[in-house]
Parts: sequence; structure tokens; C-alpha cells
Amino acid sequence: MNLYGRFSILRRFVWVLVAQVFLAWLPPANGAAPAAEMGTSVVILEFHGMKQGVIAKNLKNLPHFRELINGPSDCGAYTYLPRVLTTVPGGSVPDITAMYTGVYPRKTGIVSTTWFDRKTAKTRNPLSYSQQRINNILRRNHVKTIFDYLHNAGGKSMTAMLMVTKGSDWSLKSGVFFWGNAATLGFLRNRRWIPDSSYIDRKTLSAFLSGHLMSYHKSLEGVFQRYHAIPDLMALEFLGTDLISHYPPADLRKRCSSIAEIQGAYAIRVLDPLVGKLIRFLNKTGRYETTVFFLISDHGFSRILKHVRDKAVDESLRKVFSLPGWRTSEQSADAVIMPGASTKDIYLKNRSTRNWMDPPRLLGDVKPAIDLLLEKNELRDCLNALVIWQYPGERNEGPLETRDQWWVFDWRDYLADGKHKGNTAFVDALRPLSAIKKSFTLYDYVMRGLQMQYTRETTPDIKLINKKGYYFEPDRGKYGHHGSYYRDDCLVSFWIAGPGLARIIPGRHVLTRTASVLDLAPMVLHILGIPVPPRLDGSDPLATLNAKAVHLSSNCAP
Repeated sequence: MNLYGRFSILRRFVWVLVAQVFLAWLPPANGAAPAAEMGTSVVILEFHGMKQGVIAKNLKNLPHFRELINGPSDCGAYTYLPRVLTTVPGGSVPDITAMYTGVYPRKTGIVSTTWFDRKTAKTRNPLSYSQQRINNILRRNHVKTIFDYLHNAGGKSMTAMLMVTKGSDWSLKSGVFFWGNAATLGFLRNRRWIPDSSYIDRKTLSAFLSGHLMSYHKSLEGVFQRYHAIPDLMALEFLGTDLISHYPPADLRKRCSSIAEIQGAYAIRVLDPLVGKLIRFLNKTGRYETTVFFLISDHGFSRILKHVRDKAVDESLRKVFSLPGWRTSEQSADAVIMPGASTKDIYLKNRSTRNWMDPPRLLGDVKPAIDLLLEKNELRDCLNALVIWQYPGERNEGPLETRDQWWVFDWRDYLADGKHKGNTAFVDALRPLSAIKKSFTLYDYVMRGLQMQYTRETTPDIKLINKKGYYFEPDRGKYGHHGSYYRDDCLVSFWIAGPGLARIIPGRHVLTRTASVLDLAPMVLHILGIPVPPRLDGSDPLATLNAKAVHLSSNCAP
């Protein structure tokens, strides 16, 4: 190509760029406005990984959070849900997807952060560069999000930094440049190539409010300028709480600060000013007084008490089982082990039929794997519970399969002195899932989570569950983690507040019963006046509000 041809291509590119920028700054055009003139708008502020009660415990030092929750004269209405359970402890991705769809992971198809699909014999990861893989899985499984329900009702929605965006009208996502800057800043500040948490959260809000050169038209300011209205539903995900809990600053590490202290300090220093900035912007649009805020988290966090070598499970099974590697594909392997922090999911092939979709033999495949795992002192030291998938109605080995779908394997009894680790001892060590009560305070939650997490194609044969604070983690510098079946990781808190709430749910309410992150979708639809679909797994605690009412100050107008 000659010089003139190259110049011609460059000139076209420049004109396209100029046209896109011009379109982003166009004055309001005819078209559907994002919201009714004075209708209620909902803003979801998701603080990724925030522990239960962090906002409540630090509220006196969070003036802008306090304005949202209590109102400027301590007369604001709110509903507080202090005990909200995550769907499964497997990780952020399935919990977030369940929150914005209102259904369990086995229905969404996002069953974990990473899982093995027996049908295709491939490991699946829902994250992708295009950030559309989760949305595509939801489409294939015909699963709707709260953004879909709003769209069908004629409303408009906007998201920032969220991976679940199916049905959203405007979605602001991050890119390589964004994360590169964050990692560089993290290295300059903390000498580690970990994205700087405050940079990420500040840029998230900045992009949401005003965008940048190429996405101004998708920002709140751009939408408001074009339509003179704001979306009916806006959802922002702030990742900084999660990042700073994994890798807190050196001064907090030296003081051996608790995760709650780390997150409280971060909320005061970073999150509260961002909330203030959002309040000021909404006031400028004249829509703050009609806005309801959901302050939520997808999972909790724990301090790592002991790092367990991530390769300990691989080393045990490799003695007998062929594992994926440079020369072995997942299709031809005998076992596949998923990465995990507090748990390890192990998938076994039926080594007789060599078919991944055939249930592995209980005594011919599962027992040898468990024997190898229990030989290693390192694994026995960290292990709390071990469960085995039953394949109800398919395998018909051992005790009768039940609706529980899982056996609890009493590995301590199996290894008791004087017992021979033969087939009879192995079968005798299989217990019903209700035996999990011995290992977990939140045993109902654990049982329900196991039953509602996986599909037939994605269920592991063996799940190892560590003791509290024990995490499979190769990075010894990591301070905190999540993904366990213990309350620090599984329980979070929700606030529903803001000046727009009083005309929908007046007064103050504390919901004493335990709720679920699945309840977010029906509660948001309730506030927006959209009928809650009966097929959701989540319920709507706001519909009945069987709660303790907290009286407003006597200075407040009736």
C-alpha cells in the first residue's frame, strides 16, 4: 500500500473518531426517556467483599453514608437487613450472578468461579476479555436479570464495572489500560503488582458519572444531558473493598488488623467521599429526593490463618490418576482439579468406560482418590469435611442414594486406629448429608448450597472443605480471603435507604430473619413497582416487613 492509501485510511479513522465524539455530545433527541419525570429511581451500590456490619459499626465516622441512611435531620426512612446469606461460598461470580437474577447457580449456569463441564470435557471460566461470557451463558439458559425485567416493563438501566449486564441499556466496563494503570499505581504505593483499590473505586465512580472521551454518552451525565432524566435503575460495583482485604497496606498488616478494621478504615477514607460525590451529582440533577439506595455486598471476608499449598491435592492424585498437563488433555485425563481457596472440587472419570459422562465407580475410582488424599498429612491437617456426589438413580453403589444428592464421608472414622481401609470400611463411612451438622454452625445453609449449586454436567465427585481460616493459596503474601462455609465469609448486610424510600416504605425497619442475596432482585423490583416473577428463588422481605420498627426522632414531621 502506498503512502497516499495509508493516509486515506488514517483520515477515515480520524473522521470516525470525530463522529463518535460528536454523537456523544449531541443535544437531547426524541426517544424514550430513561425514567418517568418524578418516578422512583434505584441505585445499587455493591461493595465487593464487604463483611457483615461494616457500615453499621462505622456509621458515626461515615457522614455521607449517614446522610443516606439517617437523612440530614436524622429523619430518614431505612430498612436494614443485618443477616444476609450468600448463595454458595464458591466465589464472587456465582454470588453476583445469583443476586442480579434472583435464582440459584444451577439455574443460571454460573456454578462457580471456575468449573469443569463433563459434557464437553473442558474447564469453564465465566470471565472473558469482552466481559460478555456470563451474559451469553444466561442467554443460553434463558435466565433473565433484573435489568431484563425492568426493560420489559419499559424502564431503563445503567451499570458500571458489573459483569452481569444482560438487559442493561448502558454498561460501562473496564479495559486493559484501566487495570494496567491500577496495577502500576499499586506497585508504586505498595511494591506489589496488585491493582490499587482506591484508584479502581474512584475511577469507577468517575466513569459512571461522566465517562471519558469515548463513553460520555453512556455515563450518567451524558444520559441526563440527552434525556433530561436519569435511568430507573443504576448498579455500581466497587471492587476496592475486596482488593484491600486481600492485600492491605503495610501499616495495617504490621498491626495485625482484623478484616473488619481494614474495611472500616477503607470505607472512611475512600468509600464515604465517593458516596458524597454521588449524592452531590444526584442533587444537581434534581432526582436525589426520589432515589432509593441499596447498599449491598456479595460475600464476606476472613483473615487467612494458614496458607495451604495449592498443589498438595495434585501431588496426591498424580500418583495414580492422570491429570491434565502439557501432554495430557482434560478429555484424556482421569481426574480434573479445580482451583479453589477454602474448597477443592475434584472431578473423576470412570476409568473403566473412559467416558466423562458416566458416573465414576464408587469403589473403583472414588475410593482410590480419597485414599490418596488422606495419605497426605498436609491435607488431613487442613480438612474439616469431605462430601461425595451420589449420582442419584445412576450409580447404585453403596448406601441407597437419597434426595440429598451428597454423602458426607466420615474420614476420621475411616482412618480410626485398628480399622482396615477396605471397601467395607469405606462404604460404612458414608453418611447422609445431614451429618454435616457436626462440622458447621450454618449447616442448613451448607446443605442447601450443595444441593442448589451444580448441574448434572458440572457437579464434582469429591469436594474437600477446609477448616476455618485455612485456604489453598500459593501467594503467601495474601492477607485475607473468602469462599468458605463459615459465617465471616457467608454473612453480609444490606441497607435500603435514601430520601426516596419514605414514600414507599415509611419509617425504619430492622429485619431480624435471615435473608439471602437472592432476595435482591425481588426487593429491587418491589421498589420499582414491577411485579415479582413467581419463578425466582429469592423472596421479597419488603412485601410483609415482619420486622421490628424503629421509631423516628420526635423532631421529625409525621
